[in-house]
Amino acid sequence: MVYNLTPMGNTTGLLAFVQLVNSELMFDLFGILILIVACSIAFITFLISTNDTGKSLTTTAYLGVGFAILLRTISLIPDLAFFIIVIIFAGTLAILWKR
Repeated sequence: MVYNLTPMGNTTGLLAFVQLVNSELMFDLFGILILIVACSIAFITFLISTNDTGKSLTTTAYLGVGFAILLRTISLIPDLAFFIIVIIFAGTLAILWKR
């Protein structure tokens, strides 16, 4: 596969460069992968510290929503990924509420 790297030299800042990498090289998966990795690290960290899966999932989803808002603001994740993380947060909050 051949990548056209010509537009990479014309970026005006870090944000423009990251958005270009997301759209041209990663086929709009760069932001989603960043979100998945950040949430996975947060979940493992909270699970180790609390030993409670429900609280760890809810806290991770809450932080994931905050991080997704940031990534959506700079156009690194699509609307669908943002709505999915909000639905996951609502689901984990409902599960924690039932306990």
